[in-house]
Amino acid sequence: MRRFFFIALILLFATSSMTIFAMEETKSETTAAKQVPDIEHPIKNPKMYSETMICPNCGMMINMWARTRHAFHHPEGDFTTCSIHCLADKIESSGTEASNVQVALYTDPAKMIPADEASYVIGSTAPGTMTMKSKIAFADRASAEEFASSYGGQVVDFQVALAEAKMELSDSRMMIDKKRKATGKIKEPAEKDVCTVCGMPPAKHPRHNCQILAMDDSTLHFCSTQCMVNFNTEQSKYMKEPVKTKMAWVTLYSDGMYESAVGSYYVVGSQINGPMGMEAIPFKFKNNAEEFVRVNGGKIVSFQELMPTLIMK
Repeated sequence: MRRFFFIALILLFATSSMTIFAMEETKSETTAAKQVPDIEHPIKNPKMYSETMICPNCGMMINMWARTRHAFHHPEGDFTTCSIHCLADKIESSGTEASNVQVALYTDPAKMIPADEASYVIGSTAPGTMTMKSKIAFADRASAEEFASSYGGQVVDFQVALAEAKMELSDSRMMIDKKRKATGKIKEPAEKDVCTVCGMPPAKHPRHNCQILAMDDSTLHFCSTQCMVNFNTEQSKYMKEPVKTKMAWVTLYSDGMYESAVGSYYVVGSQINGPMGMEAIPFKFKNNAEEFVRVNGGKIVSFQELMPTLIMK
């Protein structure tokens, strides 16, 4: 079944016109309905459904994706994510379970209920968020079954939906990365590109380069996390006009893939330097960062904690 999802997603990648930040779900084998619900998702001009503006896992604007948001308690803090995908991803990347999970109702995103009390429809024709097939929540089983009767999909409980989201993580990560690059949300640095802060060529530093996608869809390249953090801390030193960040990407030290800067773990104070010397080394999985620390020293911090003084200690 996982192979079927992966193949279907490749076909979707070639034909979908949806935004990078939501991959429309593949149609399940049991889904007979072809119509798509007339429900706006993402919401172009959303209300303030969430005081948390940015998904701490993927960096997307949560209020745009309010219909699929999840809030939960975690040993690292209280979080609100854009989707069950990002909830599952946070659990997997941290190696720690979440508790007190709340979910927004798909047809009434202002309301959130305990996820254990919700009924989910998996694999309907409704578009999903950061996933190969949508997983949307309803207040009760009757509402979920009524929706599924029109738009297909399977009605399950929260634990089944979360298990499905976890199972898809590996395949969806690869496809999200390809989609972001194909649509220009991530731009591999070319030889002519220079670091916004120091002027060095990021293309010559593939293990450390990172970038910011601005609100005007321009891309700012950096040779290292040190330079990106310096820029974020004091933009006026490097730009005449301030830049509003839409997304920020870092190159993971462990596998060389790009990942959202906000959801990564960073090791500072290690023996490993970057192009500019002392560096914040990014990892997706906390256990990888912990192993790196055991070998190379340093300590693990979040993106929100990164400051030039912390990196240069």
